[in-house]
Amino acid sequence: MDKLLKNAFKMQIQSKEGFEFEEFIDELFLLKYGVDNYTPIRRNKDKGNDGTILPEQKILACYAPRKYSKTDFETKVLGAVNKEGDFEKYKKNWKDKFPNWEMYVNHEVSPEQFTLIQGLDGNTSIKGIDQLLSIVDELVSSKKRKLAAYLGIENFFIQDYIQEIINDLLNASNEEDKALHFDKKSLVPPRKKIELNFEQEDWDGMNSEMVLVMAEFNTITNILSGYNDDEINTLKRRVINDYNKLSGNFKERLYNLTDQYTTAYGNIKDDEYVKCVKSILLYMFEQCLIGRKTENEL
Repeated sequence: MDKLLKNAFKMQIQSKEGFEFEEFIDELFLLKYGVDNYTPIRRNKDKGNDGTILPEQKILACYAPRKYSKTDFETKVLGAVNKEGDFEKYKKNWKDKFPNWEMYVNHEVSPEQFTLIQGLDGNTSIKGIDQLLSIVDELVSSKKRKLAAYLGIENFFIQDYIQEIINDLLNASNEEDKALHFDKKSLVPPRKKIELNFEQEDWDGMNSEMVLVMAEFNTITNILSGYNDDEINTLKRRVINDYNKLSGNFKERLYNLTDQYTTAYGNIKDDEYVKCVKSILLYMFEQCLIGRKTENEL
């Protein structure tokens, strides 16, 4: 994960408390395991079960306080006078059928937390924010995007997509990309090319699409500010040279190159990824003003 996206996930997860954190855990593990392998449990009178991972025969417990307290944590796990702890509930109601017990917290695991959980009778463990972020990172892109939408951080996910695509294009560049094959005197701006390459009845639709993907231009500019000039020029050359290898008019080349990159580096069924690829292409077209010599050739 890109650092910005990782930090966004981290902040949102850490902000979840009580039942909200339990709901997040349900969302995460339903995405990871699927509805057949993970069973959420009702919030009240759960008998010490905050979620069940069926293939691993594991019961989950959640602890997400506003502010961590060692005493509160010990009470949560072990109980107190007239208060039954989560682990005692688990042993009484679930352990015979589910021999594994794991606690999740919304913060970094402290040494005393780790020692307490590891010292319990049975196969027990505890995981915190770092382990949760690792689980998120292991999700496929489409599921990771669903989780980002659930947490309200879709914009950070788009940034991560764009950075990933840029890095893939740079890593796949070759010696040919050091040379730029086009005539600068013959360049035509993309907006003009829309009028030249699309039927008039398609202009509104294509211009709307242009506006849609241009919404990411500022994001692309900000991301590229972290790259040096040689890397940016290599990226431009890669796009231009791949574009020039294709036949057809601008519309056909744009769609074919979008499909080519999406198939090579992402998922053709992921509409958001396709949009990001197209945004990068049109951004590069704006920067380089890719064109042909005459309108008749377009």
